[in-house]
Order: sequence, then structure tokens, then C-alpha cells
Amino acid sequence: MKRSTGKDENITTAGLIGNLRVAKSKRGELWAQGSLEDMFGKVELLVFPEAYRKLVEKVKLEVPVLIRGGVRIEEGANAKLTVNEITPLDEAKVPLPKALRIRVPLESATEDTVSALHALFHERKGEAKVLFDVERQGDFMVVMEAEGYNVMPDRSFIGRVEELCGRGSVRVIS
Repeated sequence: MKRSTGKDENITTAGLIGNLRVAKSKRGELWAQGSLEDMFGKVELLVFPEAYRKLVEKVKLEVPVLIRGGVRIEEGANAKLTVNEITPLDEAKVPLPKALRIRVPLESATEDTVSALHALFHERKGEAKVLFDVERQGDFMVVMEAEGYNVMPDRSFIGRVEELCGRGSVRVIS
């Protein structure tokens, strides 16, 4: 079994911190252990002294948090999450794609589809560039850059485009 320091992996997860206990190490430094719980279960977490010094206030938060850290695996024990960063979930910034390709199938797209896409793009302006793959399956495909149609490509935007153009019609390209 691999033993990890928690510094070489990089995982991100979210949940509520609970059962927090602060202790002193043999060197007299404070560290903490507790659990991180979400709707699917609980995982034990460890906050080593170096991380605890910078996270002392955040580790006590009673709100949903985003945790970045590593995984510590010891033989005969459940894996533990080693905490390097804690961010309240409402402050967390999710990296969004910088460019998308949207496949528009001509056999199922209508004038209403085009109008709905146009309205959605104006409603959800952002930084991401958009390319359209306009295609008639088995016949042709044209790639069009949508100049001036930069969008905010979050989950709800992508979901709405897939409602209009079909499941799998949005592809992240960067």
C-alpha cells in the first residue's frame, strides 16, 4: 500500500466539517481531526500543524466548504483526507471553459431552436468563445465562429443548449 503525505495528490471535495477535535502533537503544535460529510457519506479528515496554523479559523466553519488536499492511506485503515485549503462553498470559484463547440443538427433544428439559442446567448453573456458545428448527418458539416456570442458556460447554460440541440451537443475545447 502506498503511504501518502497528502502533499503529492491534489483532490477537491465538498461537504460539512463535523466532529472536530484539536490536539497537540509531540512537538507541541496544534493539529485537528474530524470528518467531512456530504449527502453520500463521511470521510475522516486530518489537518496537520502546518495547514492548521493557516486554517485555524476556517476549520471551525459550520457552513458547506470546498476542501483541497490529499489522501492518506494506511494499511488496515480507511483512507483519510489531508486538508491543505478550505474555502466556504459560496466563495468558491469554479473554473469555467474558455471555448465551446456546439453541434446544431439541421434535421432537428427549427427556427424556434435558433431563436431560443440567440436569446440564451444574449442572456448568458460571458468570456467563453463559441464555435457552431452546423451539420446534416451523412451530408455536410460547416464550422462557424460565433463572433460577439461569448457566453458564460456554466452547468445550466450547457444543460439548456443540450435541451435545444440534443444530448452531447456541447463539447468543451479549452
